[in-house]
Amino acid sequence: MERIAVGVAAAGDTPGWQSLVSTLFDWKPFPARRRMDGAESLSVHHFGFFLVCHMTGVTGRFRRTPIRLNLDDLDHLVVTIPLQGSLAFCAPRPQRLRPGDVAVADLRGELAFSMGPGEAVHLILPRMFLPASVAPPDISELRLLRGERLAARFLIDLAQMLIRMPAYADRGEASGLAAVLRTPLAFCLAAAEGPETARETLRRGRDIRRFIEDNLGDPDLVPAKIIARFGLSRSQLFRQFDSAGGVETYIRRRRLRRTLVDLADPALSSRNIGEIAYAAGFADEAHFSRLFRATYGTTPRAFRKGGRTGIRPGSREAGAAAPQPAERLLSWLEQLRDA
Repeated sequence: MERIAVGVAAAGDTPGWQSLVSTLFDWKPFPARRRMDGAESLSVHHFGFFLVCHMTGVTGRFRRTPIRLNLDDLDHLVVTIPLQGSLAFCAPRPQRLRPGDVAVADLRGELAFSMGPGEAVHLILPRMFLPASVAPPDISELRLLRGERLAARFLIDLAQMLIRMPAYADRGEASGLAAVLRTPLAFCLAAAEGPETARETLRRGRDIRRFIEDNLGDPDLVPAKIIARFGLSRSQLFRQFDSAGGVETYIRRRRLRRTLVDLADPALSSRNIGEIAYAAGFADEAHFSRLFRATYGTTPRAFRKGGRTGIRPGSREAGAAAPQPAERLLSWLEQLRDA
């Protein structure tokens, strides 16, 4: 199972974990920083469909500002579970969490919280991972589960189990476990308390993305069809995908990701590459192959062949320098977004 682990040796020795945190948040230390001697660490476990972040003694203020929201296209939820100490949310609304409580926040909105010395687990889940029939329509405001709720107890016990899993666990087994957890996780998030109303823009964005996902195989899936389906203006649609480089770029990326998954699926090994490309909405196999190579650095044929030997796009040759922790985390987040 893939894992990133970064420790902090001294009060001034923060670049390692700070660069990891900066993938998602702007961070500022407290004026007089209290530390847990010898116990400051940050680790991230990749379970294929979601990430589990385990923080011990990492303190300070964490913010996702409008500027940062415009820099990424993360459609993820973060489930925050304090195990020791407490966390204080400042935005989107003031709340204090203590051990036994769980908070659910949306990385598509502004978020700010502070952590004192203690221990916490954060589950980062892509919204598209959760079944729409169970998950809440959106988490546009901070939602809470207090310790007496069954859903809170389930999430706390689950988090403690996940961080105890050995780093050498098989990646396939970890992904299989994550897939099984899809529905119970969604059930727990749906139980979280929140305001009665939600932001229409976020709800609409989720619905549009699901519509795109369900219709990738339609070669006529163009902005005009989406505008007609949802009764939007052209500017409204394009604002939804500003951070993704535009709606057409988003659709192309989703189609490429669909072909990537299909080419790696042993059950589809008898289908030729052209059939896979057409099923994902590409009208021309040669054009598809050029896009695939430009995106993943290899041809569809080479990728399919490499799947039998464990080679994947972006993998490094033997002897190449290992990616930096922040680079790996950013890559994982992009994988979740594109899963």
